[in-house]
Amino acid sequence: MVRISGLLVMAVGSCLPIAAQAQPNPPSDDRAYCAKLSELYVRYIGHDNGSDDRLILRGSNDAQAASTQCQVNTAWAIPVLEQQLAVNKFTLPTRD
Repeated sequence: MVRISGLLVMAVGSCLPIAAQAQPNPPSDDRAYCAKLSELYVRYIGHDNGSDDRLILRGSNDAQAASTQCQVNTAWAIPVLEQQLAVNKFTLPTRD
């Protein structure tokens, strides 16, 4: 019985990395909306990798990270960027 339990644990454990990699891509409309949010954020509040050093301290770390995650993690990035833009009294773009 112990041997079967050990084999089961090994089988399930070996499948976890495969399941973690099998995350679907976010829908393209979410990526497009996130890109709009990111563009607004980077242009008026934050910065991107090409910005001057004087802009680095303007944006929050979460929003900075969210602006770079729009292509792969829109579920996390969109609410962060929406919140940061709303706090700074920006009108959010419409979803197409």
